[in-house]
Amino acid sequence: MELQISTLWIEKLLHKPFHKHSLLGDKKFFDPHSVPVAKELEDSFGDVQDEIKEILKRYDGFAPFQSISPDQTYISNDDRWRMFFFKAAGVNFGRNKQFAPKTMAILDKYPEVISAYISVLGPLKMLNPHNGPWSGILRMHLGVVVPGKDKCTLINGGEAYCWEEGKTVLFDDTYEHVAINDTNELRAVLFLDIMRPLPQPWKFINWFVLRASILFPYVWIPYFRHKKWEKAFYSENK
Repeated sequence: MELQISTLWIEKLLHKPFHKHSLLGDKKFFDPHSVPVAKELEDSFGDVQDEIKEILKRYDGFAPFQSISPDQTYISNDDRWRMFFFKAAGVNFGRNKQFAPKTMAILDKYPEVISAYISVLGPLKMLNPHNGPWSGILRMHLGVVVPGKDKCTLINGGEAYCWEEGKTVLFDDTYEHVAINDTNELRAVLFLDIMRPLPQPWKFINWFVLRASILFPYVWIPYFRHKKWEKAFYSENK
């Protein structure tokens, strides 16, 4: 909960203006194609899926999310929510990015994409209800491996969406939401944080807070934990 504590006063100040002035309106779900990266990812889905499926062969070495970001333990406290990071809060993880050159060639065109990683829900896994801490971002998922028809579901603010392979979904994660994998297989999505489209001066303020976020424990604690995980992961996968 460290980010929520560290930025509580900032978020309280900016939450309503960011929602009020959002160029996409104030909704729970948005048309994903209002963000250019969505169409490009969908059009290149074959390449993206091939790269991520190859990375998923190393799934056993992926880190449970709460082991990287300890304030997430209230969302999941087992090893059935795992991540493989390409970038987070604007910080790039070059050794990981090399495994997905075609995917990253797309994402790197868009500076508004500040985080990108593979998010994997294990079999029969549900994340506890939670809210995103920062209204300055929107969240996008690209369904990459989605087993079972209508068995993998995102419920955001009481509205349900079932992931589909090759399709993107764009939503405001500051609404309470849950993620459910009601199958006996892995569900994997490409998970992106995208800066909320805003007019000036709110756009500048949003980017300024992002740049300053490196000072918050929420960012630098996971960064150093990821470096430790990275050392072990690449030692085991030489």
